[in-house]
Amino acid sequence: MSDDSQNSLRDILGFDGDIYEEMIRSAAQCYSNGDFKMACSILNGLIQLDNSDSRAYKLLGSSLLLQKRNADAEVAYETAVRLDPSDPYTLVALAELKLKGLKLNEALPYLEQLFKLDPSGQHPAVNRGKTLAADYYEKLQG
Repeated sequence: MSDDSQNSLRDILGFDGDIYEEMIRSAAQCYSNGDFKMACSILNGLIQLDNSDSRAYKLLGSSLLLQKRNADAEVAYETAVRLDPSDPYTLVALAELKLKGLKLNEALPYLEQLFKLDPSGQHPAVNRGKTLAADYYEKLQG
């Protein structure tokens, strides 16, 4: 769907920004409480209304990952990165998921993108990415 049709759907259903934000907070609360299925349900509904919010995809990826739905989590994280390529937490989550799946060649571009965000490595997500890269490099050598 185009952005116009997404906005129209939100308008038709009366979903203004405040309601949408409340639903994001509700999904985050479900996630925090360990109710990952409910978080996914809320987030999938929100994505139907607005498929341009990287936060929804990022939280969906995290919720799916904790349900051991790695392939679905990977798709959600990839969409989140496409929508917001400067979010270090999503980049490191996606890189780690790909590394765990032994998809080193697929993980490398995300790690490179992550390192470009903060070459000094001061950001916690960037620091985590450097640790992941070093660990997997070590495994390849050994």
